[in-house]
Amino acid sequence: MTQPMISMIATAALCAATACAAQAAPATAAASTPQPTQAAPTTSTTQPLQAAPSTSTSRAAPTMSTTSTTPPSHITQAASTGYSAALLYNTANAYARAGNTGLAVLNYERAKLLDPRDPDIEANLRQVREKAGLPMTPRTVPERLTQSIDPGILPWMGIAGLLLAGMSLIVREKQFRYSGRLILSAAVGACMVAVTLGCAAAVWPTLHEAVVVGHAVPVRVSPTLIEEPLFTLPEADVVSVGAQHDGFSLVKTGAGRTGWAPTSNLALIVPQR
Repeated sequence: MTQPMISMIATAALCAATACAAQAAPATAAASTPQPTQAAPTTSTTQPLQAAPSTSTSRAAPTMSTTSTTPPSHITQAASTGYSAALLYNTANAYARAGNTGLAVLNYERAKLLDPRDPDIEANLRQVREKAGLPMTPRTVPERLTQSIDPGILPWMGIAGLLLAGMSLIVREKQFRYSGRLILSAAVGACMVAVTLGCAAAVWPTLHEAVVVGHAVPVRVSPTLIEEPLFTLPEADVVSVGAQHDGFSLVKTGAGRTGWAPTSNLALIVPQR
């Protein structure tokens, strides 16, 4: 094979692996869910939330509350048993009912990453964000493509396409009689790799995005408490996270504003291991 072909195959394999890691990472996401830094009121008495079933049939829309509380015990106890899109969805509903918008949006985003085709996750995420005054941003074409494909299939699609294209081109060098069919087979494989690459590119920004889990988080020009805040981040807003320094993270909002925010008030959608 030629050098460009080898380079293309290696790049496709790397991106397929990236897509696999992106869709698998949130499987342990809820175990690293931070609690908001602000203290809960000690004078109010709340009733514990009823445990939602840990199956995908639990589809009740969240009822927002003005009282912040901790999630039900079945959510914290499940940290040792693993997580799924259904459990993250139910966790998000529990936080939404408790009025904890930041952690609700965080878990909806993680559930959507595992099951992007679930309309209930999308609907509840939209409802919670709109109640917080944060409308959903329009999805791009690669994002819509990613949400139309099962994320569990994407890595295997890339690998299969890579093998199909590579083997077709190798066999074509010796079997000229089937040259047309082999070229067609290689083209199909290349299309499969291209779809995987496109979906990996759409998922890549999510690996560097975080949800604001604190209320009115101040953003400063430098990573220090001495500076006056430039602006504040509303709870449940989604920002891009860059460098980190001394307990602060460099963030960028959807409007393009940048600054340093306390890392403790941010939770990555795809947690670092």
